[in-house]
Amino acid sequence: MDIKVPYSQITDKKQGYEQAKKLIPEVIQKFGVTAQVKNDDAATTLSAKGSGFEAKIEFRESEAVVSVDLGFLLKPFKGKILETIEKQIKKVV
Repeated sequence: MDIKVPYSQITDKKQGYEQAKKLIPEVIQKFGVTAQVKNDDAATTLSAKGSGFEAKIEFRESEAVVSVDLGFLLKPFKGKILETIEKQIKKVV
């Protein structure tokens, strides 16, 4: 786990998950990378895997938990990447 984003606009994890499903492809495109996004509706979890990175967003009862695993070349950008993801998630939760 890298960051936790508490819910401020929603009260239900399913609501946040559904909105994030629409938002995540935009965030990935913003970084200019290609990634395969998998949605797990039962677990309210989104995961994205691309060249040199893997990210997971789990929607819990009161917060979204973000984990990002970066390859060697992307590690210096981890702070900026997490900051961008956090901003985008805060828009929907």
